[in-house]
Amino acid sequence: MGIRPRTWLLIYVKHAIALALMIATPLLAHASTLWTGPTTNYFQPAPDPTQAANQDRLTPQDWLTRSTTEGLFNAVDESSYDRGADTDPTDTEWSYGALTNYATLTYTTWAEMSTNNPPSMVGREAVVHLISDDIYVSITFTFWGANGGGGFAYDRSTPAVVVPPTITQATVTDGQFAFDYNANSGLSYVVQTSSNLMNWLPVSTNVASSDMVHFTESVVTNSPGRFYRVISP
Repeated sequence: MGIRPRTWLLIYVKHAIALALMIATPLLAHASTLWTGPTTNYFQPAPDPTQAANQDRLTPQDWLTRSTTEGLFNAVDESSYDRGADTDPTDTEWSYGALTNYATLTYTTWAEMSTNNPPSMVGREAVVHLISDDIYVSITFTFWGANGGGGFAYDRSTPAVVVPPTITQATVTDGQFAFDYNANSGLSYVVQTSSNLMNWLPVSTNVASSDMVHFTESVVTNSPGRFYRVISP
């Protein structure tokens, strides 16, 4: 979602001496974002969808709502549901499935996912992709008002609580330099190295599969000291 903070964690290594330093700087986010935070419940009875209280404002580009009849729409740039639209709600695409499988799911419109029978969605785990911000959200509808009654409800995930990585357990043993850093599962991390704090080269890139990552590489002999940093998007 635009400019997001990143954290640089630097560690200087020469022989067996390590020094850690933390710096903050902005970064343009490029990787997909998974909302893996605590689940929240959104409930809309059958009110006026033009009111902010009756819109689930996930991002500045995506405000999901519904009138007393018909389907979901995005109140940012729609005033009602468009049954014939290929993108309704705008800026979204949908699939049944688990958020952990987001990259392999097949996405379509909300109407096609529900086979134009929204009550059939209730109780089924799904994922909505917020296209502009490249955010994936876990969502399970728990209620759909039919027969002109309007209203809907769902449980959905929230943004992950992102903890900046912190380098710990830095060691040099038998020609191997190693350290651990804490991570947020599902986020991408890059370990970089430099000899002068100006020119940085990537050493390792990975998507964390747990909350702690172990990094290791061979020590370069007869070389000046090297700085290491871990960058998170």
